[in-house]
Amino acid sequence: MEVLQERAEEPGFPEVLLVHLGSADEADAFFSKRWPEARAVSDPNQDLYRFFGLRNGSLSQLFAPRVLYAGWQALRRGHGVGKPVGNPMRMSGWFLVQDQEVTWSHRHEHAGVAPRWGELEAILND
Repeated sequence: MEVLQERAEEPGFPEVLLVHLGSADEADAFFSKRWPEARAVSDPNQDLYRFFGLRNGSLSQLFAPRVLYAGWQALRRGHGVGKPVGNPMRMSGWFLVQDQEVTWSHRHEHAGVAPRWGELEAILND
């Protein structure tokens, strides 16, 4: 999230709206420590997740060796695993919405993947 926070402060970067599965209170507790200025929407019923085609991950998307390796790498960089909130099986995604149209999307192939910022950069620079 640090990368996104840094990028969001750059001139010309699109407005960021984070959608999460927790309650508003859980989000307040989380974001107040990490990104107090973040705009976030609670989606405990997973309506937006379904709208954007984000599904529950398979066992291999959640626990394959590549996912465990990515988790180990994150731990080495000081990122811990927090308490699961909402549906921990639901896969994540990133979407650029412009003029009510999704112009870029990145649905995670597995739980250990990061957004492809280079693809987003190319679209923003067109």
